[in-house]
Amino acid sequence: MSPQISTYVMIRLFIFLCCLQGGVLMAQDFSVSGKVTNAENTPLSFVNVLVYEAESETPSKGTTTDEDGSFILKGLKQGSYNFNFSYIGFEDYNKSIELTSNKNFGNVILNESSEMLDETVISAKLPTIKKTGGKLVFNVENTSFSVGSTMDLLKKTPGVVVIGENIQVKFSSPIIYINGKRVYLSSSEVASLLENTDAAYIKSVEVITNPSAKYDAEAGTVLNIITTKAISIGYKGSVDATYEQGVYPKYKFGTSHFYKNDWLNVYTSYTFGKRREYKEDDNYVRFFEQDEVSIKSIWETKFDRTTEYENHNGNLVLDFTLNEKNSLSFTSNISLTPKVNYNNNGKSLIYNPLKQVDSTITTLSSVNYEKDNLAFGLDYSKKLNEKGATFSASANYIFYNNLQSQSVSSDYFLTNNEFSRNNSFYSELKQKSNIFTGQADVSTMLWGGTFETGLKFSNVNTESKQDFFDKENSINIFNNSLSDDFNYKENIFAEYINFEREWEKWRITAGLRGEYTDIEADSRSLGQVNNQDYFDIFPSASFHYTINENNGIGLSYSRSIERPRYQSLNPFKYFITERDIQSGNPSLVPAIEDKITLSIDHKGKLFFELYFENVENSLDALTFQNNNNSSLERVDANLIKSYQYAFDVTYFNSLNSWWWLHFTTSSFYLANEFYALESREEKYTNDTFGQYLFLTNHFTLSKDRSFTADLTGKYISNFVFGNRYFKNQSFVNISFRKDLWNKRASLTLGVDDIFDTLKDMASTSRYYNQDNYFYTNLEYRLFRLGFKYNFGNARLRDNSKQIKTDEGDRLEGK
Repeated sequence: MSPQISTYVMIRLFIFLCCLQGGVLMAQDFSVSGKVTNAENTPLSFVNVLVYEAESETPSKGTTTDEDGSFILKGLKQGSYNFNFSYIGFEDYNKSIELTSNKNFGNVILNESSEMLDETVISAKLPTIKKTGGKLVFNVENTSFSVGSTMDLLKKTPGVVVIGENIQVKFSSPIIYINGKRVYLSSSEVASLLENTDAAYIKSVEVITNPSAKYDAEAGTVLNIITTKAISIGYKGSVDATYEQGVYPKYKFGTSHFYKNDWLNVYTSYTFGKRREYKEDDNYVRFFEQDEVSIKSIWETKFDRTTEYENHNGNLVLDFTLNEKNSLSFTSNISLTPKVNYNNNGKSLIYNPLKQVDSTITTLSSVNYEKDNLAFGLDYSKKLNEKGATFSASANYIFYNNLQSQSVSSDYFLTNNEFSRNNSFYSELKQKSNIFTGQADVSTMLWGGTFETGLKFSNVNTESKQDFFDKENSINIFNNSLSDDFNYKENIFAEYINFEREWEKWRITAGLRGEYTDIEADSRSLGQVNNQDYFDIFPSASFHYTINENNGIGLSYSRSIERPRYQSLNPFKYFITERDIQSGNPSLVPAIEDKITLSIDHKGKLFFELYFENVENSLDALTFQNNNNSSLERVDANLIKSYQYAFDVTYFNSLNSWWWLHFTTSSFYLANEFYALESREEKYTNDTFGQYLFLTNHFTLSKDRSFTADLTGKYISNFVFGNRYFKNQSFVNISFRKDLWNKRASLTLGVDDIFDTLKDMASTSRYYNQDNYFYTNLEYRLFRLGFKYNFGNARLRDNSKQIKTDEGDRLEGK
C-alpha cells in the first residue's frame, strides 16, 4: 500500500469513528483545501500547513502537502483562523480567513528566500540561531544538522564543547533538560542517551547561560533539548543503523514509531548499541623526599584499557488530550547496560634519582559492571483561562541499580627482572538509588508580562555497599578496613517566582528561588560523616534594551548552587592500578556560583559578551601524589574557589544561498584556588589565560538540496581543571549527507577528528612537592557511516520526549 493511500485510509477511518460519536457535530465541520507551488507553478510536496485559531500562538491542526502539492484539512469549526505555509528554502506564507463553509485556497505560491529572514534569524534554508541575553537557541528541525545522534548535533551547537563523553558550556558541566524537564541520569548515561537519540527528532537546542528562577538552583548553565511535536494525524516509523570505526568497530541499531489521532499521541523507540573502545595513558611522576627538594624516585607508567560495552535504550511517551483544557502525559525511559568490561594493563618502570631502573611493576586489572536506570513520569496540564494562564503538575520516579566487581593483580620485579612478589585483591560494589520528585507550577499574565510560580519536592535515597578482599594463595580474605556501607538521604524543598515582560525597547526577567536542603549521610567505617541542613536563596535577573534598529545591550545576573554528585560523596575506592586510586569524599559541601554578564548585539548576527563567574567551595577532582608511599590518588574535593573572566564574540550569517557560517571566539582567564593537601598547608592557585575558537560551515552541494556537507573545527588553548594544567586541544570534523528516494531515506558519511589531533591530550601538575604528567590517547578519530529509512507517513513530525528531573544526574561523578 502506498504512503498516500495509507494516509488516506487512516483519515477516512478517523472520520468514520468521529461520525459514530455524533452526526450532528460532523455536520458543523468544514474543510480547507488547496495546492502549493513555486513561482514557476511547480508543485511543492512536504510543505508544512499549520492552522492557528485566532489570537493563539500554538497550532491546533496541521498537515503536509502531497506529491502533487495538494492538501486538505478537515474537521474545522466555524470561526477565525490563521494559516501558515512553510517550506525550507522559501519564504513563509500566511493567510487569515473567517471560516463559515468549506474553503478552497486554490493555488498558493511560495517565493524562494536566499537572504536573512530578519535581524535575529538565519535564512530558512539553513539552521537558524536566535540569541538573547543569557540564552542561545539553535533551531535545526528539518535541516541537515539534524542527522546522526543528538551527541553529534551538540558537537555542532554554538557554545558547546564536547570531547568524548564530557559536555562543557563555558568550562562548566551544564544540567541537561529535555523539553524543559531535567534529566535524572548520570553523566555517562546522559552521554549514552544522547548517542542513542536520533537528531532527526530534535527541534532545537537551547544553550542557557543565565537560567531563570524556574530552573533548579543547581542549574548554573543549562542545555535544554527541544523535541519536535506532531501536528498531523497518522502513523510513521523509521529504522536506522550506524557503523563507526576507530581502533575497534562500533555499531548501533535503532527504530522508532509514532502514532497520533485527535486525543492520543504515542511515541516509542528502541536502540541497541555495542562498542569496543581503546585507551592509552602514559604518566610520569617524580616523588620527593620529605625536604620536598631531593628526588626519591621517578615512576614512568604505560597503561592501556580495552572496554566492551552493550546498552539498550527504550522510550515510551503517551500524550492524552482529555479535552480542550486538560492534558495528561505518561513517559517512561529505560536504560539497561548489561555488560561493561574494562581490561586494564599497566607497566611501571621505577627509577632511582640517577635515572637507573630500580624495579618494575606490572598490573592486570579487570572491571565488570552492569547498570539499570528506570525512569517513569506523569505530567498533567490545565488551561485556566483564555488569556494563557496554565496550571501544571508532575511526578517522577527513578530507580538506579549498579553492580560492579574489580580484580587487581600486581607483580613486582627486581632490577634484574627477577620476580619479587605478588599483590592481589578483589572488590564488589552494589549501589541502589530511589529518586522521587513532585512539582506544581502556575503561569499567568500579570502587569503586562508573564508571571510564574511553583513548588517542588525531591527525595533521594541511595544505599551503597563495598566488600573488599585481599587475595592470598587464591583465597579471598575479607578486608574490613577497606570495606564499607554508605547510605545517603536527601530532601529538597523548593519554591520560586519569576516575571518576564517586554514593552517598547525593553525586555526584563526577574526571579527568586528558595531551596531548603536536608542531608543525612552515614558510613559504617567512618561513622556519621555528613549531616547538613541549610536554606539558601537564588536570585536571577536580566534586562535588554534595544538602542536602535541594529543595536541592543543587555545585563544579567544569576546565583546558583552545585551539589556534590552521589558517587563523589561515596568514600569507596576504585583502583586503576595498585598505586593509582580514585576515591570519593563524604565531607563535600555544596558550591555557590555567582555570574554576571554584559552583552551587546548588532543586527541580530554579531554578539559581544563580557562575563565574570565566581564559585565558592567549587567542586572538582584533585590529583595528588603521596610522596611517602609513592602513590597517586584522585579525590573529589571542595576548592577554596574558582573564577573566570571571559570576553566572547559570536557571529553567524548566510554568506550566500549555499554557504552558512558560524564563528565564536572566547578570550578567557581561568583560576582554581585550593589547599595543597599533600604538600604544605598552603593555598595554591592554578590559573591560565587562554583562547577558544569555534567555526562551523554548512554547505549545500546540490540544487535540490538533497546533498549537503558540514565542516566543523574547534581549538582550545591551555586551560585548567582542578589542580591540573591542560595543553591546547583542537579537532576538525567533516560529514556528508545524501537524501534518497524522495527523502524516504538518508545516507550519512563522516570523520571525527580528521587529523587525529585530540590524541595529544596532555596535562601536568607541578607545584611544591607535586610533579606529575599524564598523556592520554583515546579513540577520538572515528569513521562513521549511517543509514536511515522512514516509512508510514514520513512527513509527520515527532513528539519524542525524555523524563527530566533534578538529582538523577548526580548518581555518578562528573
